[in-house]
Amino acid sequence: MKQHEREYFVSRLRSGVYYITHNNITVKVLSPTIEDEFRGNEIYRIAYEQALDEELMTEEELLEWMRYKELWTEEDDQKIKGLEKDLERLKVEIFKARNNESLKERIRKYIRAGEDQLEQQHAKKLENVANTREGIAAIEKTMEIIRLCTFIGNEPFDFQSVELNHVVQSYHSLMLSASEGRELARTEPWRSVWLLNDTNTVNLFANKGRELTIDQKNVLVWSRMYDNVQESMECPNDEVIEDDDMLDGWFILQKKKQDKDKAEREIDSSVTNSKISNSDEVFVMAGSQKDADRINSTNDLTGQMVKRQRMAVIEAQGGEAKDLDFRDQQLKVRRQANEQYKGKFRS
Repeated sequence: MKQHEREYFVSRLRSGVYYITHNNITVKVLSPTIEDEFRGNEIYRIAYEQALDEELMTEEELLEWMRYKELWTEEDDQKIKGLEKDLERLKVEIFKARNNESLKERIRKYIRAGEDQLEQQHAKKLENVANTREGIAAIEKTMEIIRLCTFIGNEPFDFQSVELNHVVQSYHSLMLSASEGRELARTEPWRSVWLLNDTNTVNLFANKGRELTIDQKNVLVWSRMYDNVQESMECPNDEVIEDDDMLDGWFILQKKKQDKDKAEREIDSSVTNSKISNSDEVFVMAGSQKDADRINSTNDLTGQMVKRQRMAVIEAQGGEAKDLDFRDQQLKVRRQANEQYKGKFRS
């Protein structure tokens, strides 16, 4: 995004106004007041109840019907989960490859391709949602709020010369993309305005008396997020911060590290016996798969390798194994024997 484009988007962002022109008529759409939001939620409730009377399906019922008709299968769900995991892995990889330009750009192509596939899967799953109770009610709510928030000058617009549907579609098309919002949040001219906000010398937004727009909320969230990144003890360099894919990889690694530290603290606090807590290995019972995943996350790379090797031995021996059947234990015994042997000579 060029400087003049950022200046335009930041001025629009701070004004809270979206201008839409159609048939030589320009209207402006403001953010809703609290009363407008209430009216929109009231319309949602009415539309939902009407859809219920007409026996339309809920989103959950629609998904069940799609499964019955084999329009959506368990394989589709697994594909979404797989794509999400692949994207997470690729973003970690692109962060780790930050000093290898050719590898980095090759990984980026895989990320874009994965995002496209994931978007297609979500679109397939949601293609009929607009016909559910929730979908119809959400559309009615949106149209009511846009109707209440559209003006010519200071006068409410009557929608005689421009259709409400056109204004709604145009309004949504003007929303900033996630990457655009992130770029604005970390660059000038917004960054200076954001920093001056702490001095109480500037007002961030002009739409006082009205709720924040979606774009305003998103940029505020990202502005605080970038502040947190800069304040981190492990703050990455500017190249990473300015690259959404690499920074996402850094976020993922930081989250895994925090989760691992938290799990270790929870396990340590649950083990009250000092002899057990000071042991090289501690066996912890898991009540669910989620608990098992959390416990497994506390193992370092060596611990994970040892666990895989032990499981392979147990499986190869029909589900049973003795302590000395495990290679790590055999090595441990050998090291102890060697130390004892060396100790005799030293003494």
